[in-house]
Amino acid sequence: MVIRYLRHATFIAALIAFTAAQGVTIIPDDLQTGFRPDGDEVQVSFTGDAVNGFKDGTVFEKDAVEEEPTFALGDSSGISSTTLYTIIMVDTTCPNSRKLHYARANFKYNFDITNINTSSPALLDYIAPSSLGEKGDNRQYSFLMYMNPGRKEISDLQLPEDNDAFDITQFQDNNGLGDAMAGVGMVVKLGGDADCAGGNAEALPSSLPTPRPAKSTGVVVSRTSSPENATAGTTLTRDISSAATPTPMPASSRSPANSVIPSPSNLPSPEAASSATVSTIVLSSADGTGSSTAATTAAEQTANAALGSLRCQSWGVASLLAIVSLISL
Repeated sequence: MVIRYLRHATFIAALIAFTAAQGVTIIPDDLQTGFRPDGDEVQVSFTGDAVNGFKDGTVFEKDAVEEEPTFALGDSSGISSTTLYTIIMVDTTCPNSRKLHYARANFKYNFDITNINTSSPALLDYIAPSSLGEKGDNRQYSFLMYMNPGRKEISDLQLPEDNDAFDITQFQDNNGLGDAMAGVGMVVKLGGDADCAGGNAEALPSSLPTPRPAKSTGVVVSRTSSPENATAGTTLTRDISSAATPTPMPASSRSPANSVIPSPSNLPSPEAASSATVSTIVLSSADGTGSSTAATTAAEQTANAALGSLRCQSWGVASLLAIVSLISL
């Protein structure tokens, strides 16, 4: 009797933890009221590989998010090629002074995996984090995706003035939009503390295991051989990767402009050595906790997303095995 009770308690605890893990997001509650639990979620990438977009809550260095990202839908089932989407990016760090950083309409599924793109110019050019003078190592930004009303193209949007705070309700009402149907959030390390004009910055969810994760760890494996010893020796060293020096980016204007799809550059390459073969492996989490990981460069983002998906799948499989085990009793 006691054993059966303990098994049921373990199952309930695992189910609660699994459900909580699926619902973790850094997007404020009032911006996600219309999110759909099944399909059509949006994926965002700063490496040009949107179908492997970054995990919600991923921490980026400033220089990794300087260019306009690419987008994809999260689920290919039920996708319609006639549905049009509008995507915006909002700085949500200060609840009373949110800032709009991006607005572009008429994204459409193009039959390339689940990628969506648009030929319409941005209605608000992508304003990279820090371009408006904002600071803070926990600077939070949310990408929100809307469905165009009536599946019609949008040629204009009523947007707040340069110095005005962004009001989500006013924005949606002025432009005939419903609630955002999907979104994903990121944290950008801009240095210093966020200034919210006397108010408090938006807190990161307590359910995130590591609100500000450590940088990725580079594991360098070198194999050396000497004439005196025919057997190759192996040396394992660990180096903490450092962020690249941020490249200053001019403040974007609010006039329409075509976007620039970024391509990964400055990819890390193994150092050459005359007597050794060196291979470098970039790990997204030094501690193996499965927490949101710091993408110190744009090139690390895809690895972070892949490992995050793997951990999620592993946890899901474990939960299902627990259910099957209980049913078989």
